[in-house]
Amino acid sequence: MDYSLVLLSFGVGMLIGLTSVGGAALMTPILILILRVQPVVAVGTDLAYTSITKIMGAWAHWRQGTADVRLALRLASTSVPAGLVGVWLLSEIRKRGYDADVFLRKALGAALILAAAVMIFRMPQKRPLNFLDPRAVWLRKWGAPFWAAFTGFSVGLTSVGSGSLLAPFLLLLYPQSTARLIGTDVLHAALLVTSTASVHLYNGHVNWAMMPMLLLGSIPGVLLGARVSPHMPVRVLRLGIAVLLFFSGYKLLGI
Repeated sequence: MDYSLVLLSFGVGMLIGLTSVGGAALMTPILILILRVQPVVAVGTDLAYTSITKIMGAWAHWRQGTADVRLALRLASTSVPAGLVGVWLLSEIRKRGYDADVFLRKALGAALILAAAVMIFRMPQKRPLNFLDPRAVWLRKWGAPFWAAFTGFSVGLTSVGSGSLLAPFLLLLYPQSTARLIGTDVLHAALLVTSTASVHLYNGHVNWAMMPMLLLGSIPGVLLGARVSPHMPVRVLRLGIAVLLFFSGYKLLGI
């Protein structure tokens, strides 16, 4: 039993419960930078354990009616194929003799910086009052599938993006309750993460020894974080996480 890994995953789960920030944006850099896990294996392992938590969350949201199944499937129609392309690209880089780990560190660094920028941009934003504005209608019709595809590609390649990139888009542009949009995002993430994780699993990119410890720490952490979140300054925590993501990305890029 690696208690340090359990403790780290508990901390990540706690932050997820407090702020709804995606676990991959926090756990994958920890696996690479602190625990020195090979980047390709870190991505595959993170996706595999995240898929279990996402499926549990999606089931809960579906049962209580806080998920738009039709919208989640529409988003998945472009994100899942793009996610599989991301995994395929990673495999092709390895087959052609390039150092996939170096490439993945750079790609993950860029994804983390993008996720940090999206979080910071999202903070002062309020949901638009007029969802019938032509720009909002156009973005829902054409922008949503495109952004979902970009998110899927990022997830397949780096494991980052299922929550940190897509959720702000949904919250800004769709005329549904916040709880229902978050549930929709979780359901979509379950479809996307599970499909990409299965390919990483097939390619042997999952460290099974870490899985029980990641789940043992993260699940109680998420539950505790969600329970105390109403009493915490979530905006301050999100800003702190955004700064952490930025510097993690900076370090991975090796600038």
